[in-house]
Amino acid sequence: MRGEYHNTIDEKGRIMIPPRLREQLGTTEVVLTKSMDNCIWLYTEPGFDQLETAICGGPLSALNEDSRRLERAIVSPARNVNFDKTGRITIPIELREYAELFGKEECVVLGTRQCIEIWSQKKFDEYMNGGSEPLKEAAKALSQGAK
Repeated sequence: MRGEYHNTIDEKGRIMIPPRLREQLGTTEVVLTKSMDNCIWLYTEPGFDQLETAICGGPLSALNEDSRRLERAIVSPARNVNFDKTGRITIPIELREYAELFGKEECVVLGTRQCIEIWSQKKFDEYMNGGSEPLKEAAKALSQGAK
């Protein structure tokens, strides 16, 4: 899934996911959850199952503090939602508050390799306008791991 799209969330918390991204999802039921960057992650059910297994799939994951912390932050707040006939989903209020998505506000919908991210335009701009240094550091860390 790829692409950056701009849209508006309505006062009831509904947002239209662009048709191109909906086609790539290939389903009418998706899973929404909190991300680690104050946006919302939108996954297909199988995609979310993979994430959930990675976080808490080990037989002793309940004994691991990091696993429990991630489970509470990402798995527990997850909600299944369905697209309506016009291609919209309704984002639950708890997730909207977390991502600061308020009615009639501009949003950014990003297709990423594994999921779709839904950002408030303000939060996305703040994140991306952090300068090029964080991007350079991330690229450097990834390239060093690829050796």
